[in-house]
Amino acid sequence: MKIKVSSFASIAFILSGLFMLGGCEKHDHTEQENITTIKLLVTGPGFDQTFTWNDSDGPGGNDPVIDEITLPASTSGLQCAVLVSDESQSPAVDYTAEISAENTAHLFTWTVSGGASLTITGADQDAYGKPFSQITNWATGQTSTGFLTVKLYHEPNIVTGK
Repeated sequence: MKIKVSSFASIAFILSGLFMLGGCEKHDHTEQENITTIKLLVTGPGFDQTFTWNDSDGPGGNDPVIDEITLPASTSGLQCAVLVSDESQSPAVDYTAEISAENTAHLFTWTVSGGASLTITGADQDAYGKPFSQITNWATGQTSTGFLTVKLYHEPNIVTGK
């Protein structure tokens, strides 16, 4: 995701490679999920927008379709919720509730880099009080550019060693 803060006092995000996953690991009782669509619901004072990253044919096919996100600069009180789904099926399958219900087995991570003036803090925890970060608080700074990477881990204790 590329972040750009323009002279219009906004932050533009280009969702590229938003999620580094093809779904969670296979459970004994379920098949591996096919995640094709990520939506970021960003709300705050005078702001309510949804931004989408969609890779309907999965890894290795066509490039994902990516919304550009613009946020006001020097703003606090923004909140972002992540929705995760497979829109290659009919009807689409929304995995957000399953991921939230199994929050001790999942972890969203957010990395801001490249000089972007954006601070992101987790606003939720898993059932054990550890970070889950499906919902985050955002505060924007001055005009800047950079990148934002969001990852969803399954079994984060195994992946991150925590």
